[in-house]
Amino acid sequence: MISLKGAPVAKALNDASRARASRLALKSVEVKLVVVRVGKDDSDTAYLRGISRAAEASGIAVELIELTRRVPQRELNELLGDLSADPAVSGILLLRPLAEGLSEHEAAFAIAPEKDVDAMGERALAQLFSGRSDGFAPATARAVLEILDHYGYDVRGRVGCVLGRSTVVGRPLQALLTSRDATITLCHSKTPRIDEICRGSEFIACAVGVAGFVTPEMVSPGAWVVDVGINVGEDGRLTGDVAPEVAEVAGALTPVPGGVGAVTAATLVAQTVRAAERIAQSGRRAKDE
Repeated sequence: MISLKGAPVAKALNDASRARASRLALKSVEVKLVVVRVGKDDSDTAYLRGISRAAEASGIAVELIELTRRVPQRELNELLGDLSADPAVSGILLLRPLAEGLSEHEAAFAIAPEKDVDAMGERALAQLFSGRSDGFAPATARAVLEILDHYGYDVRGRVGCVLGRSTVVGRPLQALLTSRDATITLCHSKTPRIDEICRGSEFIACAVGVAGFVTPEMVSPGAWVVDVGINVGEDGRLTGDVAPEVAEVAGALTPVPGGVGAVTAATLVAQTVRAAERIAQSGRRAKDE
């Protein structure tokens, strides 16, 4: 069985991002990601560390703006609007979930689509679901494809399933895979005969947030399995949505930790560099006109 470790994928992404950022620097363009955090949540800490490491490895700047949970919606929207208008900002990441009483929809709408590097807003998602390959995707969903690409797994013409229908992972991942000519079944809590669907799949991506949800009996021998889940056990250890025993039947499997999570931050940084490239190109076109 192939262990689909995230570290080599993240390194390759960071190396490519550094090269692209260096080329932008020669044109006096700095790449900068701004992360907005509303209230402190322990679940954000590891992701923020990952973003900082990926940014340092890629040679881009990261700024963290921390707001209290009691921040008014209008103030949050105005901040995101100001960041969107700031030419020094390449990409914006608003950490979710927001505090109770705040609207993610309103906040996402305040982020300019060209700087929405985690595809939080409906405009970015609309591009993705329409099949356009030039838009941004949620970093975790894109990270799954980065892993498959790195290890040489071509989804074209293959039959697979995605477990979980969130707009952060499941639905955008289905769109990304479908755009590459895979045939995907999107499963959720009300899907009948999930076991049969999984057994009939050549690859499975699971993001349901339930430890050990995918068992060996659900996996066809040799199938590739990507575990997006991160669950904290009673002993404090991290586990995925896929039972460890699946490794005995799968052809390839991502570890948890050390799989998709390790690639997500690098993917976010890569999309930030791409945003900077596009903004710089757009500025040059405007000047030429």
